[in-house]
Amino acid sequence: MALSSRWLIIISALLVVLGSLGQSTLGILLLLISLLYPPFTKYFVGQIKELNPQKNKLVMFSQGLVVLAVLSTLIVATNDLNAWGTALGLAIIVLVVFNAGLVARHTAGDLVWSFWVLGSVLATAFVFYDRYIRINHRAGLLVGCNAAGTLLLISLSVFLAMVFKETPQRRWIYAILALLSLFGVLLTVSRAAWVGMLALFLSLPFFGIKTKKLMIVVLCACLLLGILIYNIPFWRYRFSTIFSATGESSRINGYKTATKMMLRNPVGIGLSRFQAHYSAYISEEKELLSHAHNIYLQFGAELGPLGMLLSLLIYLSIPYMCYQIAKTKPYYGPIGAGFLAVAVRELFDCTTLGLSVAGFIWFFFGYICAEYIKTVSLERKTTIA
Repeated sequence: MALSSRWLIIISALLVVLGSLGQSTLGILLLLISLLYPPFTKYFVGQIKELNPQKNKLVMFSQGLVVLAVLSTLIVATNDLNAWGTALGLAIIVLVVFNAGLVARHTAGDLVWSFWVLGSVLATAFVFYDRYIRINHRAGLLVGCNAAGTLLLISLSVFLAMVFKETPQRRWIYAILALLSLFGVLLTVSRAAWVGMLALFLSLPFFGIKTKKLMIVVLCACLLLGILIYNIPFWRYRFSTIFSATGESSRINGYKTATKMMLRNPVGIGLSRFQAHYSAYISEEKELLSHAHNIYLQFGAELGPLGMLLSLLIYLSIPYMCYQIAKTKPYYGPIGAGFLAVAVRELFDCTTLGLSVAGFIWFFFGYICAEYIKTVSLERKTTIA
């Protein structure tokens, strides 16, 4: 069992560190191969049973989404191998990677935080490298600039969390890293990520982060960001179009079309079939979109209204659990704000749908779920007893 535990830690390191850069695929593949080894599978399943997460609402929502995906594919996309492949990918993410996060928290504890910090440092460094060494005007990671914006929002929340988690002597290091990560989000020039970052800072007080010093720092950071955006013409132009319908007609068409698909198809059109069905729902020749530019409408179009509801509940469950955890562990406040920022950011895109990014996100969904069970659910049971 000790060997299985160590091996899971290695897999977790790959999922987290490479996942922070946008490539969790290697960690997922290694995890799947490891589950073919009976002693590891026995250890893995045993740890899940010991934690007993089945009554957790996030687990129920997530498993419900997988069941719905299978049913939808059976009903509307029986012969579509692409739809079945996407359903299988979703099942792997929810039933395997999510549970790996659960087990990692249950067995490795805070060691995973070290991987998270390392991955965040590498992601922040890479985005500066991509912008100033490779001279990309929209910096990215091992994924595109929009998905990079999503991952850097999480890196920013990790550094802010470490400001509260670490000793006073080390806090300044993470404060500097948080500032660099903040600039990293700007360098992606992802408008949705900018909106998400604003949501992150504005929501910090609601997650229990109300210290005057931090609020002053946040205010100064926002002021500095405003000055930078205003003085860089390309950034200023991108910022000015955030809430403008002009020039965003394709995105708005995506919203409208996804809504039509959802309302006309109770169980959706099937996973990964948005682009194939898009032309049938538009009245004139327009840009052919590959996705809805809104992850909740994307699930609604492909899995029906229930799919939209479940996806929304899943993405909001994480900030809620962090809010509850933060009552006893305050450093989870910024983590909750970070995942709320991701939930807001996904109103404008579908960056967490791809396997390489989804693996990283869902691993931490599982990790946070396990933390919630350990610190909140068990505490409630003890209080009732």
